[in-house]
Amino acid sequence: MKKKLLIIEDEKAISDLIVQRFDTSLYDIDVATDGKEALVMLSTNKYNLATLDIMLPHIDGLTLCQKFRELSPQTFLIIVSALAEEETKLKGYAYGADDYITKPFSSKELLAKIESHFRRNNTLTSKKSQNIHNLLLNNDKKEIKINGFNLLLTPSEYLLLFTLINNAKKLFSREELSYLIYDNNLGEIDSRGIDSHISHIRKKIKKLDTIEYIKTVHGQGYIINEH
Repeated sequence: MKKKLLIIEDEKAISDLIVQRFDTSLYDIDVATDGKEALVMLSTNKYNLATLDIMLPHIDGLTLCQKFRELSPQTFLIIVSALAEEETKLKGYAYGADDYITKPFSSKELLAKIESHFRRNNTLTSKKSQNIHNLLLNNDKKEIKINGFNLLLTPSEYLLLFTLINNAKKLFSREELSYLIYDNNLGEIDSRGIDSHISHIRKKIKKLDTIEYIKTVHGQGYIINEH
């Protein structure tokens, strides 16, 4: 089955550059040129992945991230923006982005990230489900519950928590976790992005439980807290 993608970009030259990289026998691609058009497409379609600029006409990309998380929480979101400030990147993660690429960018690298994400996602189907403390992970449904309540995670947040739980005795460095978002070095995201994802997971868990599920080992990385 084809993967359904949405490219949200108001500069035609850039959207054309992205689209021409894809094999149309594997991907079904929609293009939106502004935020309002993207929101209409999102309300009538389900997308496996979307790329979006921040500076869009009508509705900005950060607002669209929030809308995606409300309407299609399983969509993998990649911001592609000329705004390179760290504060903006962290805001992008806070609004629900899985990754953040700054312009100018390599369309070849973007395609590698996307293909890598789908390969990584496919490998999860063979992994086991687990429970720890009050947390129950059901990988068949890509679902995590704490005290019976659904823990609503972005795709990257799910992958990170899934990996920590299924490797409960392993201490992961930020670099190792950054590779996990995809499945190769081309897919690496920066360490601040990993810190941001972990922070958001913790905040979501805190609303459902008082247990600290993810432990920070200073200067080394993160490990699941079994005790």
